[in-house]
Parts: sequence; structure tokens; C-alpha cells
Amino acid sequence: MASKIRIVKLIDLIVVSLASILLFGCANDPLNFAGNSGSKKSSWTPNLSTGSTNAVSGYYRVKPGDTLYTIAFKYGLNYKELAAINKIPSPYVIYPKQKIRLNGKLASTSTKVKKSTSGSASSKKVQVKTVKSNKKQTTVNNKNLSSKTASNSKISAKKVLKWVWPVSGQVIKGFSNKGVSSKGIDIKGKLNGLVVSASDGVVVYAGNGLIGYGNLVIVKHSDEYLSAYAYNQRILVKEQQKVKAGQKLAIIGGKGEQRSLLHFEVRKDGQPINPLKVLPK
Repeated sequence: MASKIRIVKLIDLIVVSLASILLFGCANDPLNFAGNSGSKKSSWTPNLSTGSTNAVSGYYRVKPGDTLYTIAFKYGLNYKELAAINKIPSPYVIYPKQKIRLNGKLASTSTKVKKSTSGSASSKKVQVKTVKSNKKQTTVNNKNLSSKTASNSKISAKKVLKWVWPVSGQVIKGFSNKGVSSKGIDIKGKLNGLVVSASDGVVVYAGNGLIGYGNLVIVKHSDEYLSAYAYNQRILVKEQQKVKAGQKLAIIGGKGEQRSLLHFEVRKDGQPINPLKVLPK
């Protein structure tokens, strides 16, 4: 009988001990499960230095098939400024996994040229203004000089930018600078028709690596101007190939259910402009 009482007491003692242990554990770690969920949350924190967040953090990681021109084209940047920011010399060779900075304080070569030109003009004004007696005459001369410079620049621009239509057809979608397909114009051409270069230049990209443009050709016409020809059925030129205005670049393709369609863009200093402003009327 005494042994049975001892066994019962022992069982009671074990139960009490277990209950105490459980209560003690809960009291000292009341956020145990919440802590586990918290650890999961912290493990889900995105790494802002990799993947698609490169552009958000101000950098872009070069992928196979990329060129400096396509990166600048994608983000609406001037390729020369992008090269200057990243200290990439001409002919602007880049490599896969290279980190490209998308913004910075370095000025492009074209900007420097403009500054030096304006600086020389202002220095002329200062030198002439030192002669007080010829103040009125100086003003007239400066105006004449500026007007002559402006007219000369217009003439030189016309010589460089001899534009022709890339395809013959109707513009079915105009320029609005909103969205990928609206940064240029859509032209309805003929089935299997040829897409030609809108001006003299050099092919700086020919491929399909830029999302949203299909088979794309980009032609550099000057330090300021690029033109792009998207949704081609087949590309007929290679990168670094020199082309003349009207020379064939590709066979017209289409987008979705729309056949014989060319999407055409013009970029000035990296920014899209309405192609109708430069194409002949």
C-alpha cells in the first residue's frame, strides 16, 4: 500500500515538474513563433545590388549582346555622356557582367565642346567691350556674328541630316513619348517590303536583345542623332557597317497581329523626338 502511494506521488511530481517547465518556457519566450516568422521576413529582404534592381540603384549590369548604345537607348541617355561617366573610350567596348553607372556628374565631350565654343564667344565680347568708344558698334557686330553663326549651324545641320522615309506608307500611330511603342511612329508598309536607313550613318546595333523592339536596328547618324527600326522580319546589315540614306537595313516585319509594320524612332542627345520633325513632308 505504501509503495502504491509513493508511485502516485511520484507521478504527480513528474506532472507538476513538466507543467512548470512548459510554463517557464512560454514565459521566457512568448514570441517564439512570431520570432520564427520574423526570421523568415528578414530572409526575404531583397538584395538591391543585383538583378533587375540595378537600374533602380543607379547601375546596370551588362548582359551578353548589350552595347553601350542599347543601354543608353533603353534608359533615354546620351551614349557619349554614358561613356564619359564610366570612362569608356571610343569605340565604346563593354563586357558581360560589367557594371555601368547610369548617372553622374561628368560632362560629355559634346557638352565640353559647346562650353568651349560659348567661352570663346564670350571672351571675344569681353575683349571688344574694353574699348568703350566702340560700345554701340560692338553690340551690332556681336549680333551679326551670332546670326551668322546660327545660320552656319543650320546649314551644317542640313548637310548632315539628309533624311528620307524608312518605308513608304501611312503613319498609323503617332509620337507621344509615353511607353515603349509610343516613343516613335508606326508606319504601315508593304508586305515583305524593305526598311531603309533614314540618313547616312553607321549601324551600331543589329539584334533582338532589347525587350519590346523585336529585331532592331540602330543607326548612328552623328554625335547627336540616332535612329531605330523595330519589329523587323529579318535584318540585312551588321554592326559597324556604314550605310547611306535609302540603303536597305531590313525586311519589314510586324507586331502581334499587325503585319508589314515598322516602328521608327529618332533620338537626339538620347531623348526621343517626333520623327515627323526631321522626315521630309
